[in-house]
Amino acid sequence: MKRLALVLGLVALSAHPVVAQDQTRIVHQPSTRSPLSAAVQVGDVYWLSGKLGATAETRAMTEGRVAAETHNIMRSFGALLEELGLDFQDVVRGTVYLADIDTFAEMNQVYAEYFESGAAPSRVTVAVAGLVGGGAIEIAFEAVRTGG
Repeated sequence: MKRLALVLGLVALSAHPVVAQDQTRIVHQPSTRSPLSAAVQVGDVYWLSGKLGATAETRAMTEGRVAAETHNIMRSFGALLEELGLDFQDVVRGTVYLADIDTFAEMNQVYAEYFESGAAPSRVTVAVAGLVGGGAIEIAFEAVRTGG
């Protein structure tokens, strides 16, 4: 089952670059410390890099850590989307990485607060062995500019 999900995910991701080959690629907020950019835009499609919500404060928490980190991540994405002239309604796909799958309900409750009822993007959520910097959660999005 895990192998099938991985194969399907790779097939879906591989289709995007084919469509984008003949269009101008625009990099937003390139990092000077790491080989990544906060967002890459090709036409009206935006790939938003994964964000962590871990801080010294959240890492010290025993309860509510995933909720706090999810809020940190979503607020950070809100600011990035606004800078790009987008909002959460433009998000079409999310990928959530959890260091502990038992925190799914806690993440999901906070995540839902950022999307209008019935208008949430498609999403995949996976449990991972670990995240950079001891994070409990990482989220990445894809967005499409749909209006003027």
